[in-house]
Amino acid sequence: MADRTDKILRDYFSGRLKLMAEVEPRYKQYMADIIFCLSGIKPEHSEVIKRYYSDKFITWEEVVSEAGKSYSQLRTWRNDFKTLLNVMTQHGDEFIKLRHEALQA
Repeated sequence: MADRTDKILRDYFSGRLKLMAEVEPRYKQYMADIIFCLSGIKPEHSEVIKRYYSDKFITWEEVVSEAGKSYSQLRTWRNDFKTLLNVMTQHGDEFIKLRHEALQA
């Protein structure tokens, strides 16, 4: 069952989130968080995430078949990415502040 994070990722990869950000500025932060999280994972993992969320009609089984990896492995990649994204959307400002403080020390 899809959750809020799945919807945000589908909106991002379809281009809808960019349009939403032009109307509602709070969506710009979602875009920044997704870009940041994608840049922090392995390219192979990123491609799987992009493939799944960019096509509304593709099934997870098709992504698994295309990638040539195990279902559980790809599922773990997706779940880890969603966890990272959720942490960033909920606590990103705190991490930035902590990083800034650490750099000052």
